[in-house]
Amino acid sequence: MTRTALSKLALLTCALLGSSIAEASADTRLGIVVETLGNPYFACLKAGAEAEAAKHPEVKLTVIGAATGTDLVGMTRMIDDMLQKGVDVISFNAIDPNAMIQTVKKAHEKGVKVLMHSDDTSEPVAEHYVGANQYEIENVVAGMLARQIGGKGKVAIIEGVPGNMTSVQRKKGAMDAFAKYPDIKVVGVWAGNWDRAQGLQKAQDILTAHPDLAGILAVNDEMALGALQAVRARNLAGKVAVTGANGVPESLKAVYKGDLAATVVTYCADIGEAIVTTALALGRGEGGPTTYNVDTRYDAIDTRVAKTVFDGISK
Repeated sequence: MTRTALSKLALLTCALLGSSIAEASADTRLGIVVETLGNPYFACLKAGAEAEAAKHPEVKLTVIGAATGTDLVGMTRMIDDMLQKGVDVISFNAIDPNAMIQTVKKAHEKGVKVLMHSDDTSEPVAEHYVGANQYEIENVVAGMLARQIGGKGKVAIIEGVPGNMTSVQRKKGAMDAFAKYPDIKVVGVWAGNWDRAQGLQKAQDILTAHPDLAGILAVNDEMALGALQAVRARNLAGKVAVTGANGVPESLKAVYKGDLAATVVTYCADIGEAIVTTALALGRGEGGPTTYNVDTRYDAIDTRVAKTVFDGISK
């Protein structure tokens, strides 16, 4: 090989190596927007994302939250601000599954990749959805509640925001589970908007209308803990079983004590971690996961399981 050819090869090699180094060291600007950091689930997701981002200096992470779980205007404004400031990947939960399809499209028009988390849009228009299978979560919990009340009696469902995909999927999972028990009657569905105070109020209304109620299924822990307050206030603890979902620490303690009948641990920190690793793959141009859903794990837990696990560890 001639000296000229060797020189050209060396230059080409340096150029390729330089390009690879530049690509590997390029920052991925990731913005995560949640409906409210006042909800322990989203605070946990934020902590998980921050912990994972700390392992990757090339990830520049910003996490912000809207005022409430129904603040569509505020959340949309926060997303728009992030897009204006400049991000490579943005992740948010669709508190309105239809309206926020346009939000995803707006991000795509700016060349920004989108990861939905926790609540998906009504159509899969983002790059990926990151979170647990919402239908399965509530289907499992409803089955646990059904067995807790002996497969018979009246039950009420407190859903989140009506029309929200997580609320829709969890409600369907619960209804399908209860349908397997001919002696269980679902007396109605009330909207608690993911909020503890509203869960308390709706449970009070339910207990007044149905004093012979056997169980209340709330599709998140905040509403379940509110419903539990209503049950205790009427001295119905042990008579009306209450279940939640998400597995925040306060609800896990309530399950262990036997105050809540069951919940599902959705490993919110894992969801935050998965958002960061998926965004990093997209930012590097690696394509990310091969499926639309980036499923994260979950575990259902009732009082028997909680006591078996935690008492066993403490011995």
